[in-house]
Amino acid sequence: MRTGEQYLESLRDGRVLWVGGERVDDVTTHPSTRAFARRTAQFYDLHHRPDLQDVVTFVDADGERKSMMWFKHTDLEGLRRRRAYLETVIRELGAGSAPRTPAANAMCLITYEEDPQPWSDTSVGTDGRDLTVGIREFLAEVEAGDLNACFAFIDPQLNRSDPDAAKNSTMLRIVETRDDGIVVSGVKAVSTGTPFADYIHLGVFFRPGMPSEQVIYAAVPANEAGVTIVARESTVRDGDPENHPLASSGDELDCIVLFDNVFIPWKRVFHIGNPDHAALYPQRIFDWVHYEALVRKMVRAELMVGLALLMTEHIGTYQLPPVQARIARLVEFHQTLKAHVVASETEGFVSPAGLYKPNVLLFDFGRSYYLERFAEMRNEVVDLAGRASLLFPTEEQWNNPELHDWLEPLQRGAVGEPHDRVKISRVIRDLFLSDWGDRISTFEQFNGTPMLSTRMLTMKRAELAPSGPFADLARKVCGIGKETVEETDYTAQADYARALDNAAAR
Repeated sequence: MRTGEQYLESLRDGRVLWVGGERVDDVTTHPSTRAFARRTAQFYDLHHRPDLQDVVTFVDADGERKSMMWFKHTDLEGLRRRRAYLETVIRELGAGSAPRTPAANAMCLITYEEDPQPWSDTSVGTDGRDLTVGIREFLAEVEAGDLNACFAFIDPQLNRSDPDAAKNSTMLRIVETRDDGIVVSGVKAVSTGTPFADYIHLGVFFRPGMPSEQVIYAAVPANEAGVTIVARESTVRDGDPENHPLASSGDELDCIVLFDNVFIPWKRVFHIGNPDHAALYPQRIFDWVHYEALVRKMVRAELMVGLALLMTEHIGTYQLPPVQARIARLVEFHQTLKAHVVASETEGFVSPAGLYKPNVLLFDFGRSYYLERFAEMRNEVVDLAGRASLLFPTEEQWNNPELHDWLEPLQRGAVGEPHDRVKISRVIRDLFLSDWGDRISTFEQFNGTPMLSTRMLTMKRAELAPSGPFADLARKVCGIGKETVEETDYTAQADYARALDNAAAR
């Protein structure tokens, strides 16, 4: 298994990266990137901790110990074992302060592993090549090396009043097809964590009018010739863990990725050329991402409950019935998210490839529940903390002999040490009252797929069509025969896409 030091060494590979207005030559040493590089190295080192061995690793059929991010769960117990692993990673890395861990990115590869054939069979412009060979080779490579493959699916925003906008945009496209591969040029508008990845996992979200040359699913090394990573300004508070316990741990950085005539060999091409496939199938990639995201949101909600409990206990308001009623809303928020996680697992099914998959509707709508209510719950935590969430001394002020004796009494509470309140306040501030925390909140709004798009795509799943099983009870009560329903959307979905939605759709 990969170690943190091996990971850091792999980043010193000459990749072209700009953060803000500055060129970064070494991701592991630059003040804008080194903290998150170390945070990701910490992820890898978790797998070598003896106390976590049984949770974060498993022994495969060949007797080799591997990271749980490659575990194949074939039943409910196995899926819950993977969830325990995801929870452990999230808890150990700041309760979701690093959303795009290698383990989260690995979830995005499961759909290829489950069902690689449609990616090859429905491709256009491959001259009959069997792309499944390269898909399987790539999956074996990332598993053997514990590699981090971040995804880049989002394209530049278009002028939607222009019917030719997609054709004329700077979206990534194939500019040449060769015997040994393809050459691509253009832009991927959003890719998170790219400066810290081994590979960039390319894909697209379908848009009406999308020309076939823009439909590309492939893997490109982050240091490939012609690739330039342009990251936004970093929000990290580098080197200040006392005052910023979370924001100092790094910023994973959201990026624009430029491709200037980048060559991709056929063995790293997963699918090209078919907008219909892009419309029907790739969302199943994000099924697994959304399940991991819901687990992360559940842990984040638990942290919010804990912060409210600690702060109100310290300032002496916890025993007040109105305060307890408000904290109960945070508990309800967490418990509902947990219910969605548990229910999605319990109501899961075995996919055609034999992998146990959680119920899509339950984890997608659990994610929607979080996104709709997060701002309100965040405000509850901040309001329950009151001025303690914003007005507290810095570590330098606390340790200043001229100030300390004046400042310490202001932090005394019903329980604990005065400095404890300062520590709680700093976490609340980092999470909810800083540009670092606001970035994570915004990221969660759009991670994988925005909420509105998730709902629209959810309604395209087979069981929610008017001819699907969700309407069976209503038809029975109304006395309407199923034969009177026009089977439109339901039958329009490709069988290979339907089969990955749920057991009933197969």
